[in-house]
Amino acid sequence: MSALDDLKADLAKLRDEAKVQIHLGSMETKQEWEEIEAKWSRFVAEAGLHKSGEDIKAALQGLGNELRTAYQRLKQAI
Repeated sequence: MSALDDLKADLAKLRDEAKVQIHLGSMETKQEWEEIEAKWSRFVAEAGLHKSGEDIKAALQGLGNELRTAYQRLKQAI
């Protein structure tokens, strides 16, 4: 499994955990969730393209790391 596959699996787990808890959160938390979901959709859509070049792979790694931080921050806020 590649590092990108590991990152995607980790993000999916964090996303699922946050999604379950988000219903208990505040309006501000729900707004942040919607912003993170837009990034998640972009990540998933572009993840299949990582084989087309190192630039895209590096961008996806950066986006994935940003998502990880956002999901963890959201979980701690709830």
